[in-house]
Amino acid sequence: MPKSAPDFRRPDLLRLDYDTYRALPAIANSDLSRLRDALDGRAPRPQTSANEGALNFGTAFHTALLEPADYVAGLPGLNDTLVWWLVEGVKLNTHLAGLLERGTPEVSVLFTEPATDTLCKLRADLVVAHPDEPFTIIDFKTTSARDADHFLWQCSAYDYDRQAAFYTDALSAERFLLVGVQKNEPFGVFTIEVSEQMLAEGRQKYHRLLRLLKAPGTAPAYRAEAVQAAVDALGQPSDDE
Repeated sequence: MPKSAPDFRRPDLLRLDYDTYRALPAIANSDLSRLRDALDGRAPRPQTSANEGALNFGTAFHTALLEPADYVAGLPGLNDTLVWWLVEGVKLNTHLAGLLERGTPEVSVLFTEPATDTLCKLRADLVVAHPDEPFTIIDFKTTSARDADHFLWQCSAYDYDRQAAFYTDALSAERFLLVGVQKNEPFGVFTIEVSEQMLAEGRQKYHRLLRLLKAPGTAPAYRAEAVQAAVDALGQPSDDE
């Protein structure tokens, strides 16, 4: 939520490479997803390095869109033509093209979440911070959604609302945009400005998971072992200890 207190200061926007960011000893939104998976009884997600991630289509698209000089063509299993086709589709949207020109890509942030006193981190796709316009965070998602309504449903089902709230609260952003880019024909681009209702729902999600991180013993008994294992894997001390 935007803050108006005169002593409020947004966390610094850091320009770090991916591996340096990953090594920061703080909790990321993706860590909360692993904790959610444990709570839901899903198998743990494999950890990937930056090089392994480069083989992922979504990662390749983000690199081409946000840091094109770092794009490596010809990697196994990647359709470079499709990647650049999607990038061009985003840039044909004049609003998004303007944000890309004015924004700072791939910024990292360290912050302490006040409700649980947890050291956290985030890595935003794009941040637009100009005094004459709303402080805006933009996140790009490649999607198989059929249309804009389907993508909006995915925002809740895939916990994009949780990510939006986590980032918005950390940076006191005034606007968060989720941009869905279809991986299949007709290769549409869907821009959703995250509503206050979506932010409220996402905030409930991340607060619940951060509280669970601090007190894994509060998990239901039938998930207690998996939740504790997830907390241990994150290397975070808990209030249960």
